[in-house]
Amino acid sequence: MIKDIREILKAYWLFIIPHHLFSRFTYIITRTKHPLTSYLIKTYINFFKVNMNECEKISISEYNTFCDFFTRKLKPGIHKIDNNVNSIVSSCDGKVLEYGKIKNNTILQVKGKTITINELLDNDKKTNDIYKDGSFVTIYLSPKDYHRVHNPYSGKLIRTIQVPGRLFSVATHAVKYIKKLYSRNERLVCSFRNNDINFSVIFVAAINVSSIEVAWKGEVSPPMPKKTIATDYEKKKINIEKGEEVGMFKSGSTVILLFDSKAKLNSNLKRGKYVRVGNKIGEIIN
Repeated sequence: MIKDIREILKAYWLFIIPHHLFSRFTYIITRTKHPLTSYLIKTYINFFKVNMNECEKISISEYNTFCDFFTRKLKPGIHKIDNNVNSIVSSCDGKVLEYGKIKNNTILQVKGKTITINELLDNDKKTNDIYKDGSFVTIYLSPKDYHRVHNPYSGKLIRTIQVPGRLFSVATHAVKYIKKLYSRNERLVCSFRNNDINFSVIFVAAINVSSIEVAWKGEVSPPMPKKTIATDYEKKKINIEKGEEVGMFKSGSTVILLFDSKAKLNSNLKRGKYVRVGNKIGEIIN
């Protein structure tokens, strides 16, 4: 009971703080080289137990800013991409929060709380109906995790939707108690198509996520949009292979993967399971 009260308080104080002001402050601090940069990185590594042995740059002195460290690359071979032609893989390193079938055009946020695909995609008419009877996986990237996001399957970029919103925390306590959190937060929807399947990689921003960057465009947030910005890429040849980088969070958050009805998720997926980029999470049904 006491634990529940604490979690509720931790979740609901987020309603009164200035989300974007906090995040813009983070934006400035994390991109500035200053005398405390090395100290902050070292403290962060120790507190969150970051495995620096996996990183391309092991020494703290090789990072000019905290943002350089946060978006660090890992050594080649750390991520092993499942090479089965029909396999669908994890886009990121993190913990599976929820997964399953999309029922009645709805996904599960947590037990007892749902979000419709229409809400998540901001009622975008070109993508709303694609995921009927499809599947979804929600993965939380913790502070210690690698924060680059990769493609779960090979595909051509078709459309992006940049949706403005709040920046509630996406930690467990907030997801548990704040209704429709993912559809209230700022997010970037990247939709892909392949002869085999339609799928979307959704970057859900959170407090102190000071920007999101994508491989074909660079930084997309800030500036924070005041209205939804939808961009068509049908006529452009932007193809991203399975396991290739789609983009990154410059401070951490959550990724939601949506697949159409041609995808079947692995039977061994479960809530709380830790997955890494390239781990098989499903397959295409022929």
